Amino acid sequence: MAEFELIEVPFDPSDFASTLEDEFLTAKLTKEIEAVTDIEQLKQGALKLLHLAVLRQAMIRGLVKRLGTLEQNVIRSKYQD
Repeated sequence: MAEFELIEVPFDPSDFASTLEDEFLTAKLTKEIEAVTDIEQLKQGALKLLHLAVLRQAMIRGLVKRLGTLEQNVIRSKYQD
């Protein structure tokens, strides 16, 4: 079996902490959703939030794939001793 080096990238809870911008957006959207009285308006807002969440997920997936490809290329590079 060929030798390989396992590289572990640890995550810290602070890596996933909400920013001030996240907190502001959450508070703003919460107020808007709580103020809705029309079901059609609520549906439209929910659909917009769904599309935003899916778009963000796709962007994150693309960035992770790009990083994975870059790391894979580094790992496969052969260096002379």
